[in-house]
Amino acid sequence: MRRNFVIFPNNSIADYCLITALLLFSGPAGASYPEIRFSANSIEHENFAMHQVEAQLNPAGGFQLDAARIAVQGMEREIKGFSVEGVVQHGQYSVDLKFTRMELETLKGLDSLLPELNWLSRGYIDAGLKYQQPPDSPPLITVQLGIGNIGFDSPDGRFAAEALYADVKVSALLSEWSSPGITGAIRSGELLIDDLYRDFSGGGMEFALKPEWRDDITDIRSIRITDNHSVNVEGRAAVDSRTDSGSWKIEISRLDLEFPGAYERYIEPVAAAWTLNGLAVTGSIAWSGQWSGGEFTSGDLGITDLSIVDTQRQRFAVTGLDARMRPGDHAFDSRLAWRGLLLGRINLGQGEVALDSEPGKFAIVQPLVLDVLDGRLNLHELSVVLPGGSGNVAGDPDIHLKADLEEMDMEQLTAAFGWPTFSGKISGQIPGVSFEDGVLDVEGEILVNVFDGLLTLEDLRIERPFGVLPSLAANVEAENLDLELLTSTFSFGRISGRIDGYVRDLRMLDWKPVAFDAWLGTPQNQKGSKGISRQAVNHLTTLGGGSATTALTSPVMRLFNNFSYKRLGLGCRMENNICEVRGVAEDDVSVLIMEGAGVPKITIRVFNRSVDWPQLLAQLVAASEGESIKIGD
Repeated sequence: MRRNFVIFPNNSIADYCLITALLLFSGPAGASYPEIRFSANSIEHENFAMHQVEAQLNPAGGFQLDAARIAVQGMEREIKGFSVEGVVQHGQYSVDLKFTRMELETLKGLDSLLPELNWLSRGYIDAGLKYQQPPDSPPLITVQLGIGNIGFDSPDGRFAAEALYADVKVSALLSEWSSPGITGAIRSGELLIDDLYRDFSGGGMEFALKPEWRDDITDIRSIRITDNHSVNVEGRAAVDSRTDSGSWKIEISRLDLEFPGAYERYIEPVAAAWTLNGLAVTGSIAWSGQWSGGEFTSGDLGITDLSIVDTQRQRFAVTGLDARMRPGDHAFDSRLAWRGLLLGRINLGQGEVALDSEPGKFAIVQPLVLDVLDGRLNLHELSVVLPGGSGNVAGDPDIHLKADLEEMDMEQLTAAFGWPTFSGKISGQIPGVSFEDGVLDVEGEILVNVFDGLLTLEDLRIERPFGVLPSLAANVEAENLDLELLTSTFSFGRISGRIDGYVRDLRMLDWKPVAFDAWLGTPQNQKGSKGISRQAVNHLTTLGGGSATTALTSPVMRLFNNFSYKRLGLGCRMENNICEVRGVAEDDVSVLIMEGAGVPKITIRVFNRSVDWPQLLAQLVAASEGESIKIGD
């Protein structure tokens, strides 16, 4: 028979029957119990109600209570599915409490709800609590949670989850409940925690915690995380809730990374901000020590057969990287070696270097010499400070470099960059380079000996070199370049003599120029006339839009393949894709870019002073490739 019961504070007969049925397990050990069955349409007590209730007790001491629905005032939805079962036998008590498929949205509206639970948009929990009372031992309590289809999104977008499934188990003796053991696993779904994104569809993550609560401080004395053998982490953490936002302290004592899994699951989503996604990574990294308060304090780092290849953008590759370092232990011989190193198409070969390492920082002990392009790259100084090391709290490593180049083959260098082939050798000095907070700065001047002259790069600064829309700023001075060596590099035509010039206030965005002031012209101290070929005259004329091309076709001019010039110069101030042209002289209608000498005398002028930069660039490329070009093409 089913009835409705209302439990009043003064305990009615119905209350007594129900309480007796639920608490019979507290009877004497080994007792024989009567068989009791109980049912009710509803049981209500103040702000709490159970519906469709079934309860029973068997002679062996087994008992069970089931409710189809539970309603609590303040909760938006009812709890569906509730069960208590257990056994009392020979002095041992065992009680199982189960909630089946409790929708998390039902928690919304409760006054005691944590603010973060309001982020939830969907999800459910299957919950169970087991109470065991062994003879002569403290009670053991075990809580099991099955979390499914969790979806949430924080208002600031830093934390989110989609279709997240996880299992959690909490167990402890009742006398030690303030320090339980927690184990579990995230089975599937997607999770975003700040910059860390993880898709668990390719494999789950297991964890084990040992927290301890005391006053307002939560101390997680032991943390172990294993992600399908790709990532293993050991450490501890603590949070002080007495502060408004909570003060977290995290220490990591052990970190093992196996690639490619660790890269694909954890590193790649973060590295995408520097366009370092899509890399092929193999090998392993093992580190043990202390990382606390955002800084490395000690450690033992081992890198085994690590290879990183930029297969998508082909910017770099390192293979067979092996290292063993003990930061702070200066008596230990820290070393780094690699089998192959490639920057773009420039092969730096294999190498090995001794390191001086501090926690979160390492530097080469002695200069490193690399054979590059039939020349040498001499690294005199190189130091790296990792994020979290030596006060570096930014998200990028800090890098400092001092180097020089010796007699590198220009033909191989230009081929590696896909440029027109240059002849000769290149040497230069790099006094100092730093990479801090995502910005690459060159300290002082970079001197490059090329085309029998000198190029000086000053104020070189690159922001986001590996990120989205990298930007570059620089000033370049050219001194006494050999024009014949320069023009013979291209199919522009031969021009003898020397030339000076500059590119000032250069600004590039995504490696494309957006502004500059450039000039190339005859040095003031140059004496006498120099030669220029018919082909070079033709290209200069068509670029300038002048009439010399017509003059070259006259019967007399066809007899000459080379001419003389006194001076030449071409400048461009570019902004908003418009190039304002200037030359060695100008009048009201034109700009003089070449003043001829001797007989026949060829003079070249530009009549259009404002030129579309993309068009001019296309014409220069066409000229360098030996194509016939016309103004307006």
